[in-house]
Amino acid sequence: MQNLYPLFERNRILKKELLWSLRDYSFAHIGLEYRQYGQGILKGCHVRIEGEQLVVSPGMIKFRDFVYLITEEERVSYEPTDQVTALKMRFAAAQETPDHILYGMEIVLDERVETGENELEVCRFRLQRGAWLRETYKSFEDMGTQYNVLNYIHASWGSLRGSAMCPVLTQRFAQELLETNGCGDMDAQFAYLCMNRGDALPRDILTDYIGRKNGKKPEHTISQEALFQEMCMTLRYMGGAPQQREPEKKRRMILVD
Repeated sequence: MQNLYPLFERNRILKKELLWSLRDYSFAHIGLEYRQYGQGILKGCHVRIEGEQLVVSPGMIKFRDFVYLITEEERVSYEPTDQVTALKMRFAAAQETPDHILYGMEIVLDERVETGENELEVCRFRLQRGAWLRETYKSFEDMGTQYNVLNYIHASWGSLRGSAMCPVLTQRFAQELLETNGCGDMDAQFAYLCMNRGDALPRDILTDYIGRKNGKKPEHTISQEALFQEMCMTLRYMGGAPQQREPEKKRRMILVD
């Protein structure tokens, strides 16, 4: 086995073998790194609201066996319809020519929230007429609000060994978990794991933790909606209120004359 690394020196001819090497290393590296990941968003693709547009940041997505890159922000206009609307990634069939293979993808809004065979969900919302769509939340439980809020519960994320819950949810859950009165060492370690990841937490780890905290056998096939409700119940069970530090006792002095 040989590994060919091109050297970009002045007055050197870039031969076809070197171009093949560049191609093979770039695609092979991504393919190997995410080979064991499930289908879905892998990194980035955060959504923010600018006026009447949803702005999706750059990111990486695995669909079937190919990893797509979004290198620039994508913008989609939205309006109130009082219907549940999903922001989706829709993938086109690969188009092959003698010179290249084109993998196409577009970001669209769709009132059909079920994802098709060629679709992944980014988020969803139900915007009422006369209301404002918001992307900030009062609490973890507020992230499941039905109206006028960006909802990530059903977002299509991929992680090691399968699917995952959107990091926006798991990181907020971890933050509130650390603030509960019942947060122990194991809970803190789990929270740090959630907050320290650059990608999504594997779903089997999340379901195992939630099952242990709620005294149930982990259900790895539980729906995203049901898992979210279990996470809300976990926070309520653990107290939900921020930890309060005991006031420091003032040192008393007795002066003897």
